[in-house]
Amino acid sequence: MGKLFVFVGLLISTFSFACSCDYGTFGENFANNDFVAEIEILKTYDVNFKIGNDNRFYKADIKILKLYKGKLISSIILARRVGKPDIGNCEIEVKKGDKFLVYLNSKNKYIMYYCSPRKYLNNENINVERKALEFLIKKNISNSNCFYSVGNHFEKFKSLNPKNDFAVYKLKINSKSKIESISAIQDFGTSKDSEIKNTIKTNFKMVRGFRKEIKNEEVTLVLFFDKKNRFVISPVNSRL
Repeated sequence: MGKLFVFVGLLISTFSFACSCDYGTFGENFANNDFVAEIEILKTYDVNFKIGNDNRFYKADIKILKLYKGKLISSIILARRVGKPDIGNCEIEVKKGDKFLVYLNSKNKYIMYYCSPRKYLNNENINVERKALEFLIKKNISNSNCFYSVGNHFEKFKSLNPKNDFAVYKLKINSKSKIESISAIQDFGTSKDSEIKNTIKTNFKMVRGFRKEIKNEEVTLVLFFDKKNRFVISPVNSRL
C-alpha cells in the first residue's frame, strides 16, 4: 500500500517546545503570504517586542532587492533574541549580508521563524522559483495549490526532458473533492503532457491546509519537475 503524502500549509507556533516544520507547497506559500521578496539583511539588533508572554524576538533592517508581492518594508521581526538560536523553539539566526527569497505575512507582523519558507539567493536553483513567481504574477494567479496523493505516480516520467521546469494547471473541483476537469495554463512541454494531466485527474484529491477538502471550486495547481527528486513531479520546488 502506498504511503500517504500530504502537502500542507506552514505551521508556526511561538509557544511550541519542539519545532516541527510542515513546509507548504510553493503555491500555498505564494497564496498565503502577502509579502514575497528577495531581501538582503543590513543589520540585526534587539527589539522590545512580544507576542503574549513571549519576547524571544529581534529585528533586522533589510534592503529589498526584488519585490514580487506586497508593499515596500524596511525591516522584519525574527524569532530569537540576538545570540545562539534555539531551533527546538523555531528560532532563526540571520546575519548582515544574508540574502533570501522570503514569504512573509503582514498579519503576522512580518515575523520570520525557522520554519518560514525562504531560500538563499546563492542557491543554484533559485531561478526556477523566480520564474514560477513571475509566471503567477503575470497571469494574475492567487488561488494556488494544495493536494494529496496516495503513491508516487510520476516515477514513470523520470526519463523525460521537459521544456519547462514547472507546469501550471487550472482545476475544477467537484463536491467530492475530486478533479472534474483539468486544463494547462502552462504544460511541462513534453510528449507525455496529456498523460501527466490524466495522472493528476485520476489520482489527486484536493485539500487545503490540514486536510480541509476543497469542494465545488476552481483552483490552480503548480507542479515542478525534478528527476533528482524521488517524487519526480512535486508541488514543492525541492531543489534547495
